[in-house]
Amino acid sequence: MKPFLFLLLASIALPAQAQVQNNSPFEKRQFQAADGGILPYRILYPKNYNRNKRYPLVLFLHAAGERGTDNEAQLTYGASLFLDSLNRRNYPAIVVFPQCEPDEYWTDLSPDGQSWRFPFNNTPNPSMQRTIALLDKLQQGEAVDPRRVYLMGLSMGGFAVFDLLARFPDRFAGAAPIAGGGQPLLAPLYAPNTSVWAFHGAKDDVVPPALSRNVCEALLRQGADVKYTEYPAVKHESWKPALSEPALLPWLFSKRRSTDKRYHRIAFGQANKDTYIYATKNGESLALDVYRPAGDTARNRVTVLYVHGGGFSGGRRDEPFQVAFAERLARMGYVVVCMSYRLTMKGQSFSCDQPAANKIKTFQAAVEDIRDATIYLLSNRGKLGIDPGRLVLAGSSAGAEAVLHAAYWRDKDLLPTSPKLPQDFRYGGVISMAGAIVDTSLISRRRAIPTLLFHGTCDPLVPFAAAPHHYCQETDPGFLPLYGGYTIAQRLRSIGMPFFLFTACLGQHEWNSLPLTDYVGEITNFLYEDVFLGNFRQIQIRHTQAGDCSRGALPLECEPRTVDGSQ
Repeated sequence: MKPFLFLLLASIALPAQAQVQNNSPFEKRQFQAADGGILPYRILYPKNYNRNKRYPLVLFLHAAGERGTDNEAQLTYGASLFLDSLNRRNYPAIVVFPQCEPDEYWTDLSPDGQSWRFPFNNTPNPSMQRTIALLDKLQQGEAVDPRRVYLMGLSMGGFAVFDLLARFPDRFAGAAPIAGGGQPLLAPLYAPNTSVWAFHGAKDDVVPPALSRNVCEALLRQGADVKYTEYPAVKHESWKPALSEPALLPWLFSKRRSTDKRYHRIAFGQANKDTYIYATKNGESLALDVYRPAGDTARNRVTVLYVHGGGFSGGRRDEPFQVAFAERLARMGYVVVCMSYRLTMKGQSFSCDQPAANKIKTFQAAVEDIRDATIYLLSNRGKLGIDPGRLVLAGSSAGAEAVLHAAYWRDKDLLPTSPKLPQDFRYGGVISMAGAIVDTSLISRRRAIPTLLFHGTCDPLVPFAAAPHHYCQETDPGFLPLYGGYTIAQRLRSIGMPFFLFTACLGQHEWNSLPLTDYVGEITNFLYEDVFLGNFRQIQIRHTQAGDCSRGALPLECEPRTVDGSQ
């Protein structure tokens, strides 16, 4: 696994300056601090603000170019993101934009901007002191959820984000510093409590990207929930693409401060692995590896049953990247089970020359093995510390096809001799990485479960939308219509059920394994929010990458959009 994740994304540029009118919903206010100083600030309340509820609070810290006393300039960047009608509806929050004095910095910077001095024991600069006091006042006087206080900042404000995280390591649930930097030595202070997604331009000639990279790498070493996105062709104004990231607000508002690190970030020093035989078929022993957090006393834990890929002819349950994934989740408090299953296509092609009827039989055999593994886990749930109501299927490529069918096929879709699950059992969720299903009508309101789908639009093997498996021709023996991640999500949307679709625009079949290394945060977010908490969400995230679409579909959702969602 790479020492740190660099996401190289092509993004949608915001206008150079988003004008916010004087009659903006951002109310113009002033805060008088104890020192007699005045802090101008703008505040946006949720529509139909109700003081009997509790809302997230976002503190947004502007860059050096927006300093002043006009109480206007600080809205130049970022305000339009929160004014977008869709975002206001989906993410009701109190959003605060204070304005720094014209001759100050939020936090101490060297004159050339190439380094950052953080005098940890020093009193904050006056504008920052007043901002902290304002935040205290808002948290006391407004309907703020103390578990969901967030930080965002650009350039000078990006440095200030890291400053505040170190000063108040238990206060903020999530932070998005852009084109800033932090002191890596201070990362252990807030690593256990705050999720961080940092952004920087690789060609930044004002603030070196290393100032973001180094602190994020330090956070990662501490087991923090951290992401780092670096734009390869962008200079200093990386806030333009960063504020256009479709995943930014879903990520930010999903974070909650908790004294219990379980399921949020690394909470245990190591993972233990035990191997068990769950079935023997035709003389072949089928095994599974169970990864559990060492020293954990919990008895009912969210569990992931992972099924590897390999075209039903190869692959194994203990590939290094799969082991690293399983150990990481186990150290977060999950139980992860990696299973072997019968490779019924071993030595054979699974492409257009393989009769479609044999493909269906292959799916059925894999589902039977998944059922046997499930029965084993349910029978040993006490010994293994498994919550039977939160047993989640996950699979890659062939494994994704197998788990989707295991989740939605009924007894009548399998052979009469197939193993039967308990009548009252249903899986807690399903994670498909480049998978597909033979019929979306199998997914009904009664049988739908939380579903996370990763898929590349240009996958040449398993269709992203609706197309034949391997794009075979109708005259080919292996012609088998399949319905991939996009179509499954549309089905779930149409019946009003939850889903999380991660679309990789121009992505190909590498998305069968990429999430296990580069998008673990999205997986654990789904497991916590959708499975553990049971929240209802319909989320679509687009990732754009370089690529050539020789096969596949590129739906409208991959066309460029402005921040307000218009074409």
